[in-house]
Amino acid sequence: MSEAVTLAPCEDEPIHIPAAIQPHGALIAFDRQGLVLSASENTTELLGLTPLPDQPLQQVGLPRGVREVLEEGLRSDEPWMNVLEASFCGALFDVIAHAHKGILYLEFERRDAELTNLSLGAHNIYRLVSQLQHQQDIPLMLESLVESIRAFSGYDRVMAYRFKPDLSGEVVAEARREGLVSYVGQHYPASDIPAQARRLFIENPTRLIADIAYRPVRLLPSTCPDGTPFDLSHSHLRSVSPIHCEYLNNMGVRASMSISIVVGDQLWGMFACHHMEPKVLPYPIRLSFQVLSQVCSAVVARLEAQIAAEQVRKAANLQLQLARQARDSEDLIAALTKGSADIGQLFDCSGVVVMLGGRVDAGDNPELADFAVRIVASLEADPELDLYHTERCDGSFTDSRGVTFCGVLAIRFHRQESGWLLWLRQPQSQTITWAGKPEKIEHVGPSGARLTPRGSFEAWEEVVGDLACAWSAAELSIAEKLRGELVEICLNRAAEIDHMRQRLIAVLGHDLRNPLQSISMAASMLSSSDTRSAELRKHITYSSGRMERLISQILEMSRLQAGLGLAMRTRDVDLSALVADSVREMLMAFPGMPLSCEIEPDLHALIDPDRYAQVVSNLLSNARHHGKPGRPVQLRLKREGDAIELTVRNETGSIAPDDLSQLFSPFKNASGSLQNKGGLGIGLYISQAIAQAHQGSIEVDYKDGVIVFTARVPG
Repeated sequence: MSEAVTLAPCEDEPIHIPAAIQPHGALIAFDRQGLVLSASENTTELLGLTPLPDQPLQQVGLPRGVREVLEEGLRSDEPWMNVLEASFCGALFDVIAHAHKGILYLEFERRDAELTNLSLGAHNIYRLVSQLQHQQDIPLMLESLVESIRAFSGYDRVMAYRFKPDLSGEVVAEARREGLVSYVGQHYPASDIPAQARRLFIENPTRLIADIAYRPVRLLPSTCPDGTPFDLSHSHLRSVSPIHCEYLNNMGVRASMSISIVVGDQLWGMFACHHMEPKVLPYPIRLSFQVLSQVCSAVVARLEAQIAAEQVRKAANLQLQLARQARDSEDLIAALTKGSADIGQLFDCSGVVVMLGGRVDAGDNPELADFAVRIVASLEADPELDLYHTERCDGSFTDSRGVTFCGVLAIRFHRQESGWLLWLRQPQSQTITWAGKPEKIEHVGPSGARLTPRGSFEAWEEVVGDLACAWSAAELSIAEKLRGELVEICLNRAAEIDHMRQRLIAVLGHDLRNPLQSISMAASMLSSSDTRSAELRKHITYSSGRMERLISQILEMSRLQAGLGLAMRTRDVDLSALVADSVREMLMAFPGMPLSCEIEPDLHALIDPDRYAQVVSNLLSNARHHGKPGRPVQLRLKREGDAIELTVRNETGSIAPDDLSQLFSPFKNASGSLQNKGGLGIGLYISQAIAQAHQGSIEVDYKDGVIVFTARVPG
């Protein structure tokens, strides 16, 4: 079995210094003093000249016009080039002169008599160039150009290639003679055109291979006087890579020409012309195609700029609609996914997921929800991350329909409520549309099937098997702008909620407290001689007192969550006496409560006595509510170093780890192991805030059914 071809050697192949040229022309190199440095070994055969190293220009035997052009180049600074016609041995030659890295090159291409009339086709090229100025659609322009280039050049097949941001390519348009298989829709990996080849395509807009079966013609000598090889980057006769020739041979091609499309100094695309027989296209025609390349590149740049501007305009309009829907709707998720404007319309994507406050909406593909939750869980590990994008995420997801998702663009718009938007893309290999697969392989060469259209496509499929199309800079900018809009909407909503909370606080603090006090007063006036009235008075007093305590707790929690803190009036207090008084009040309210105390005398601290008494009461109430019935509650007050410690210890049932971590969170009365039928579960939350306001702390320890709360304040 032959080894798989990876084309890795192509990346290092020195294709710009082959020390050889194609045989349909000759080359002579001169230094800046006009002395011969090297000449192709076919110079005598084609030109009737025998230039020797170090021979002066005047002794080479060049026609006068050629000498004058070369002398002009010797006087000019780089870059320099010129073109003229000259006769050698009764034949007409195109002479192309250029300077590169201090060396002047003369290239001689024979123009056969039967090919001379083809130069008339240049007028058609110029006419085509004028038509290009009015093009408004890139695909239609490329389809028109492949037909026109084939008509003007006479090649059997002309293809338009378009390169993607990852440098992979696709055949997007084609004109061919009858009987040839179509290659439209053909994809191939970036490795098929290595970096140095892309550089040459940019520097030389046109490149001709007259016959792929040619035998390279050597330069004699093959190196400069300093031992470095001649750089033929700008040479039109430069010998080409044998690997590329093998690729063409496998397609049944004998001659080719390429015309580059360069946008923003990058190889955007190219026209590839193939012929099934050897073919030389005269330099004047190629020069016309070079003009076509430059104009086409300019038109593509203009049209792409228009397309980008239109995308931004449409995105801006859609953002406005989304923002309007979000502001007008009470349900932000529904506003983003189910309104007339849908976030999925912003980008070319395969799925959209919205997350907010524990809710997840994955549209018509609910299987994506778990995938999105997993992604967001990893993203939230970085608190500074607000925008994330990747073309290949770790652990891609395939749903029940067999659709794989691997590209992700995510924005965070609400930190506290874990608000995220995610756009998802499929791998490129799942999204291609074929106009006709290139199943036919004319020939497989010595390097195997890799150097065939089908083999190239299979290599591309392997490369992009789990790689989505890249997110463009414009798309990232649009996503960031939408994130800003949503953040602003969420902030406005938070402000509205805060305003409503302040109104609620006012109602609780005034409109409810006064009636409750009146009810308590009326209950105290009920006759105590009537047993039924006494029970009713007791019940009313207990219920109204409980409601007042709940209102006080909510008011305090609202102040804390609004960042206002707790009102504190500190003074020097005898903690020993204060704790003893709190214990007596608890025992009076709940006679028979099993409570043992160990209070160290004369412990003083700078505290708010009412607030500290609230901590003692909350810890004892918590022990009474959650302790095992009949089991003792142990309270201890003592000095430990620079602090005074209050510990409350009691036996309790099993506490789940998740519940233990939430003990100081408000509104936890629904928790499985922390039932609190008599309150809202915010007593410990407020107690912790009181301790922290005194530069202290409250800690909890649970082991083997025993829970211990330790409150510390500076002593």
